Amino acid sequence: MTDPDQRNTTLQLSVAQRSLAGVKPGNEDALGIRLPDASERHRGASLVIADGVSSADAGRQAAEAAVQGFLSDYYATPDTWSIQSAGERVVTAINHWLHGRGQAHAENQGWLTTFTALVLRGRSAHILHIGDTRVYRLRGDTLEPLTQDHCTRINADTTYLSRALGMDWRVDIDYRHSDIEAGDLFLTCSDGVHGFIANPQLKQLLRDQQHDLEALADTLLATALAQGSNDNLSCQLARVESVGLDTHDELGQQQARLPVPPSLLAGQTLDGYFIEAEVHASPRSHLYRVRDSKTGQLFALKAPSVQFEDDEDYRAHFAIEGWIGQRITHKNLIRIHPPTRTPQCLYHIMDWLEGESLAGWQARQTRVDIGTVVGFARQIVAGLRALHRRDTLHQDLKPDNILLCKDGTLKLIDLGSARVASLQESSPRDVLDRPGAADYAAPEYALGLARDTRADQFSLGVTIYELLTGQHPYGEGYDQAQTPAAFHQLRYVSACKYNPHLPLWFDAALRKACAINADNRYEALSELLLDLERPNPGLTPNQRLPWIERDPVKFWKWLALVGVVGNLAWLVRALMP
Repeated sequence: MTDPDQRNTTLQLSVAQRSLAGVKPGNEDALGIRLPDASERHRGASLVIADGVSSADAGRQAAEAAVQGFLSDYYATPDTWSIQSAGERVVTAINHWLHGRGQAHAENQGWLTTFTALVLRGRSAHILHIGDTRVYRLRGDTLEPLTQDHCTRINADTTYLSRALGMDWRVDIDYRHSDIEAGDLFLTCSDGVHGFIANPQLKQLLRDQQHDLEALADTLLATALAQGSNDNLSCQLARVESVGLDTHDELGQQQARLPVPPSLLAGQTLDGYFIEAEVHASPRSHLYRVRDSKTGQLFALKAPSVQFEDDEDYRAHFAIEGWIGQRITHKNLIRIHPPTRTPQCLYHIMDWLEGESLAGWQARQTRVDIGTVVGFARQIVAGLRALHRRDTLHQDLKPDNILLCKDGTLKLIDLGSARVASLQESSPRDVLDRPGAADYAAPEYALGLARDTRADQFSLGVTIYELLTGQHPYGEGYDQAQTPAAFHQLRYVSACKYNPHLPLWFDAALRKACAINADNRYEALSELLLDLERPNPGLTPNQRLPWIERDPVKFWKWLALVGVVGNLAWLVRALMP
């Protein structure tokens, strides 16, 4: 079987698989292959094999459920998730189901199975593995095992599985990522095959018969059976005919074919969109108010500046912004519409929203209310969560990139610096992983460290700090720091210095969110929100807070009660003769 898409930009595979009961009365192995169609290419091609544990009464059912469940659910995951993230979440869910079935039927010995999935996409191979099924790769004259058996040896003749799906509520999944080359031959097989064919013989069979995968699969099973295999026998083969482009490369190529539009003037029409006015211009992009000539609906059209016409890196970022905006929708995120007609130029069509940036809003304020800012924070966190649930970091969060609509709704905009896990995992370059403004970027970016959702948390903390003080928590020199020593020398400046109306406990929460070391920040954005809404004594253990700061709600209730009592006393006194 060969991948039907024969374009040179697409990974092309030849595959085959076989399974036999062997000397056993029934076959408890299960296997399956899925070659993706055009809409599923972001998930790659999958070869999945499972060996039901014979000592478990439902081993065969467990193996079949694991294979079928993965081949179905994995391809239903969001395309922003990395292969590792998507695969591990699906396998974890399958494990929970199998373990639950085993617990529900206590008279049985469980729904247990080994599990190995090989996912091939673009130029990379991804392996998810539990148990003693195996994956091999033959490259040239080198046969390399890509998995490690999860077995414990009791004696020379006896081993038992130490890890299997359904064995426990929690499961440890081995994940491995490697490159692939044209000509690579991959083999997955159960222990009924690899337990009876030594590596030298296995390498010779693969090398000599790889021209005919169907015949090779038959040979492998027949050889293992002839050499004493007493178990079920299963194998899968995949030969890489040609490697393909990764998703980000495809995006880049697609966008490269589209010209950057010239500066547009009111009264012009582009692809059926009537240009009413240019509403914003920067060195990087132009924003226009446009009207669909067919429907009459208003939209915003964003186009790159003409100076980036030959800048492939910028164009890649611009493409990703559209890709994300079309896939991740939330009331606190700007929506980018999929094209309804073939575009002749490079641009995005977005919802038209009346409003202003938080930077513009702040510039008009004489005093910013803390309650208002906390309300903003709730909406920003909601938008960030929508991105984070899809394995995406914003990476350019700042007041300029947060739109305050006339109805009070906040929208996170400008996703051109966003980091999408599925586009990053196999990228050979760092082009698609650059943060935005250095003033708001977490130290991890300048230091080249791994980053996660806590990087966006840092930017959020700086944004809240700036809205309330007009200053940066580490002063004007923050964006100049580039080394660990330079960041170590920075000192957080209390927000209370610039805004004496801020409670000390509120400042303590900002300090934690803006910590230089990511490990010292909050684990989750929900924790930050809680500490912005009420005092956390753990953050100010040595600080005796005024009652109003310790419990402001109770303070005002008691103050109101005192006022009522005082007024009643005055009234009684006034009425007395």
